Amino acid sequence: MRKAPGGIATNDLVFSAYVGTNDDLFPHVLSLYVPEGATVADTTHGRGVFWRQVPEGRYKLLATDFMHGVDARKLPYEDGSIDCVVFDPPYMHTPGGTAHEGHQNFEAYYRNNATEGDVAKYHDAVLELYFAAGREAVRVLRPDDGIYIVKCQDEVCANVQRLTHVEIINQFSKEHGLVCEDLFVLLMRGRPGVSRMLRQRHARRNHSYFLVFRKRLGAARWKGVPGPALEPDLTVDDFAALAGEG
Repeated sequence: MRKAPGGIATNDLVFSAYVGTNDDLFPHVLSLYVPEGATVADTTHGRGVFWRQVPEGRYKLLATDFMHGVDARKLPYEDGSIDCVVFDPPYMHTPGGTAHEGHQNFEAYYRNNATEGDVAKYHDAVLELYFAAGREAVRVLRPDDGIYIVKCQDEVCANVQRLTHVEIINQFSKEHGLVCEDLFVLLMRGRPGVSRMLRQRHARRNHSYFLVFRKRLGAARWKGVPGPALEPDLTVDDFAALAGEG
């Protein structure tokens, strides 16, 4: 008896791009990469926007935030103790004046633009935050399939288009050996603007990213979140019977 391929035909799937808000997309990311009951450290929890559409109690949520005394660069967790870490810092730097007013800007939360010597500033300071938080996430994540979910957005800085998501992926892969398993795109519903425009030189970003990294042992590939299959495997005879031919 020959065995037919398993699975079912469906378009009820998780896709790579969504129009909406963080809480619209975040549950889809969790559904693919974080099993129910997992311990999730949201290190930039804030008001819990990501979790508005996630049923309470589905995960063991450890909610912390810089503004409440816990810095993502120095977490109060033991090595290898966390199943998933979530990181969504303020990623817009403020070059001056009222630019980015209304956004969570980087300087108001983590530092001021005034720097001395060779200390990074502006976009490079934002990158340093991502890299330092990434090192700490790797420390606390369990070594076998620990998941790191990172929110970011590209930006134009000093008239240079900085592809933040590419910079983060390259650094995490090179420094930590993290595997970037997925990239989700969140397209905003409205149209962003600027306070003053003389000439536009680069496309302005109206989308952001959720990057999904995996900490792995050896070269093992991602096998997916454990759970029951959608449908048991059927044989060719089973298909014939279902079609009324057997």
